[in-house]
Amino acid sequence: MLLSVLLAACNDYELKPDVEDPTLGEPCPRAVLPAGETTVDRDCAFEVPPGSFTPVVEWQWSTNVGAPGYDDVMMTPVVGDLDADGVAEIVFTAYAANAYGSAGALVVLAGDGSGEKGAWTSLGGYLPLGSAGVALGDVDADGTPEIVTLSTDLRVLAVRPDGSLKWATEPTSGLFSPYGYPALADLDADGSAEVVVGRGIWNADGSFRASGAYGQGGPYSISAVADLDVDGVQEVVVGNAAYGPDGAARWYNASVPDGWTAVGDFDGDSLGEVAVVGSGGVWLLDTDGALRWGPVAVPGGGGGPPTVADFDGDGLPEIGVAGLSGYMVVDTDGAVLWTQPTTDASSAQTGSSVFDFEGDGSSEAVYADELVLWGYDGATGAPVLRDEGHSSWTLFEYPVVADVDADGEAELLVASNDSINPGWQGITVIGDASRSWAPAAPVWNQHAWHISNAEDDLSIPPAPTMNWLTGHNSYRAGGVRAGPGNPAPNLWGEVVEVCWRCETEAAVQVRIANAGTADVEDDVVVELYAVAGDGSVSELARGTVTGGVAAGRTSEGLWLEVEVRALGRAEGLEVYVDAEGVVEECDEDDNTRTSQPGACAE
Repeated sequence: MLLSVLLAACNDYELKPDVEDPTLGEPCPRAVLPAGETTVDRDCAFEVPPGSFTPVVEWQWSTNVGAPGYDDVMMTPVVGDLDADGVAEIVFTAYAANAYGSAGALVVLAGDGSGEKGAWTSLGGYLPLGSAGVALGDVDADGTPEIVTLSTDLRVLAVRPDGSLKWATEPTSGLFSPYGYPALADLDADGSAEVVVGRGIWNADGSFRASGAYGQGGPYSISAVADLDVDGVQEVVVGNAAYGPDGAARWYNASVPDGWTAVGDFDGDSLGEVAVVGSGGVWLLDTDGALRWGPVAVPGGGGGPPTVADFDGDGLPEIGVAGLSGYMVVDTDGAVLWTQPTTDASSAQTGSSVFDFEGDGSSEAVYADELVLWGYDGATGAPVLRDEGHSSWTLFEYPVVADVDADGEAELLVASNDSINPGWQGITVIGDASRSWAPAAPVWNQHAWHISNAEDDLSIPPAPTMNWLTGHNSYRAGGVRAGPGNPAPNLWGEVVEVCWRCETEAAVQVRIANAGTADVEDDVVVELYAVAGDGSVSELARGTVTGGVAAGRTSEGLWLEVEVRALGRAEGLEVYVDAEGVVEECDEDDNTRTSQPGACAE
C-alpha cells in the first residue's frame, strides 16, 4: 500500500555551510508533481454497529402465473444465482388443491421480488412431484448450474435454468422416497459432482453410480454429505451408516435407527461427528459411527432434520430439533439446553435454521410450525419472533437465510400453504425494518446445506474444507459474511522531493494519499517536522492541501518553504497528515512518514 519515497537533492554535493558566495548556482526548480493514483485498502471501513431484529415482510409470491393454481409450497426452497446476473434466484416445487403428493410445478423466482422467471409442470415430459426437494449446482462443471429435483415416477431430474431437461435417470425403487431431497457433492474430488438422494448415488451425467445397503436418511430420504475423517473423500451419511463414493459402508451402527442427520465437530478433534434424529430421539455418533450419547427424547415425539450450530455462543456446537409439540436445543454433551412449545401434529418432522441476524455474535434460531413462524434467542430460547401469518400442513421444510436480492443484507425465506389452516401461501421473503441485518451468503443450494458445499456461483468444490475447520461448525445454519462496513478514508503523507541550496534556499515538496474507500472533501493540513539525532522533533513548515483527496488518489505536490539551517541540522524528515484529527479515518495510526533530507547543493 505504501508509495515509494523519492528524495531528490538538486546535486549530490555534501553540505558546506561556509560557502564564500552563497548566491552561486541556479535556484531550485519547483516543478509540481501531478496528482495520481494509490492502492486502495478495500478493508478500510468503519465497523457497522449491530443491527436490530425487527422482521417485516419485504415481498411475497402467492399466485403462480406460469402454472396457475400451483400456489402452495411445503418444501424447503433453495437459493442461488442461476443466470450469473449478480442476483440470486429462489427455486422450489409447488402443488395445487392440497395434492402435495401428486404432480406439481417447478418454479423459479427472481430474488429481488420482480416475479417469476419460469414455472413448469412438465420437465421434458416428466412430472415434478409437488413437494419434492430441489438442489442447485453446476453438477458437470460446464459453467451452467443445474436444477436437480425428483419426478412422480421416482426419477432424478437435472434441468437447465430455462426449464429444459438435461437428463433423467431410470425409475428408482427402494433408494429414496418421492419426498426426498437431492444433495450435490464431489464425493471423490475428481472435479465432477455426484447427485445423492437417500442411499443412491448418480454421476454428473445421470448415470447410476452406486447405492448403500443400509439407511437412506430417514423414511423420507434426506441424507447428509461430509468428509467425516477429513481424508479428502466425502461420505454419504445416513442415520445408521456412512457410505463411500462407491456405496460401500464405511461403518454401520445397528443400534440406532435410520434417520435425519447433520454433521459437526462436537469434541474438538477436527473430525466430524453425526447427529441423528429418528424414532422420537436424538443421538450423537462418533466419526466411526460409535455411539457418543443418546437417545434424548424429542418433545411430543417425531423429530425433524437436525440443525447444528453454536446456539448459545460458548464456542461449541449444539443440536436444534423440532418435534410434535416443541422445539428444543440439545447441548454438546446431550443435556437439554432449552425447549419451547410449538404445534406440528401434521408431520412432527419440520426443520430449522440458525443465523446471527443482528451481527452481534449471538445467533437466532428460526422455525416454522403449522401456525407460526418462530424466532428464538439461541442462548435462552426466548421468542424474538412470532408471526401468525404463516401456515403449513408441514412436511420436512424449514426457513432458509440468504441474501436473495444482492443488497448486502440477509433475508429470511419461508415456505407456506393454506392446506389445513388459513394463512400465507407460496414464498414469503422477510427482512429487517431498519435494513440492518448482517450480510449472508447469496446461496443456500440444498436442504443438507453446510456452508462449504457450494460456492457463490453454484460451482461444487471438488475437495471442500469442512466447515468446522473454517470457523463455521454448523449444519443447516448460515454464516455471517464479512460486511462491507461503512466506507472510510485513510490518509498518509510523504516527502517526494527535497531541494535546497547551501545557506540560501530550502524547500520540500510533499503530497498526501487517500488509500481508503471514501473521499475526503475537506482541506487537509500537512505538517513537516525535522527529526534530530536524539529522536526529538521540531516543526519546519506546514501547509494545506485544498479540496481534499478522493479515495484511491494522491494530491498534487505541495511545496513547503523551510529554513535552511533547520533543514541542515535534521537527521530525518517527518510528514504528519491531519494531526488535529479533523478527518475521521479507518486507521489513525499511519498518518506519519519519515524520510531522509539528503544533501544541499552549492
